[in-house]
Amino acid sequence: MFMKPHVVTLLFIISLLFSCNNPGQKKATGIAVSTKDTPAQSILLTKNHPPDTLKKVHKNYTPVFGYRFIITGDFDGDGKKEKLVEHYISGIDYRETNKFYDSVSDYGDLVDLAHKKHPLSLVTCTNKSIHDLLIDDNGISFGLSYLKNEGDLNGDGTDEVSYVVDWTDWSSLNTWYIMTYRDRQWKVLYSFEMWDWQLPDLPEVFNQYGYFGRENKIMYTGNDTINGFLEKDLHDFKGLVKKIKTNKIQIIFDNNADMETAIVDLRHPKHRKTIRIN
Repeated sequence: MFMKPHVVTLLFIISLLFSCNNPGQKKATGIAVSTKDTPAQSILLTKNHPPDTLKKVHKNYTPVFGYRFIITGDFDGDGKKEKLVEHYISGIDYRETNKFYDSVSDYGDLVDLAHKKHPLSLVTCTNKSIHDLLIDDNGISFGLSYLKNEGDLNGDGTDEVSYVVDWTDWSSLNTWYIMTYRDRQWKVLYSFEMWDWQLPDLPEVFNQYGYFGRENKIMYTGNDTINGFLEKDLHDFKGLVKKIKTNKIQIIFDNNADMETAIVDLRHPKHRKTIRIN
């Protein structure tokens, strides 16, 4: 089984602190967390998810709100800082909703519970002139696994953004997207394949991965001490993209199950120099 190095330590700590663990909704410190309901009129909702009746959730299933990313930068190049805020919206009532449930023993049941809410995942900006970044409007994700301001990678005066989606699937193979805001819309500047287990776990929840993808178990924690460790890992994580110079980046990616590093010229992204690292 693939397990992140810090997970074993966290499992031990959880066992010591289990008696004081509260699986209810928590706010992480440091990176801001959005817990307020979002008015439907401020979200780009589609008509593909008509209101539906969500089956009654088992009374022993405790909602786990899940982490929400908020990052700061100059994403439109006007010289002013704005914030990008992650939202996870229920297609039933078009309000912010929980990503997970505690006490769900089977991952498939967790996926079903998510799908029945027809969730919409997107990122909005505090600068209303910047359009929403739509992550998933098909209701098949748990929101974001990662979101980062990469700075100005291509020299156009705007900060680029990296993100990874937490899909409701059993695969640990995923895609890293680098987005840029140009001509009043978000566009993919570059993307590459990577593995979910390369990312740090988020506060409130961490996953276990096997040879064939995500294991059935997802462990939740409402304990502030554990969440503090998880958030520190998140802050310390350098990401899989490093700027070498304008229009030139270094990435760590998956190449047929081998981890490699590559130098990418963003002006000619199909031509990249790769070096195997394991």
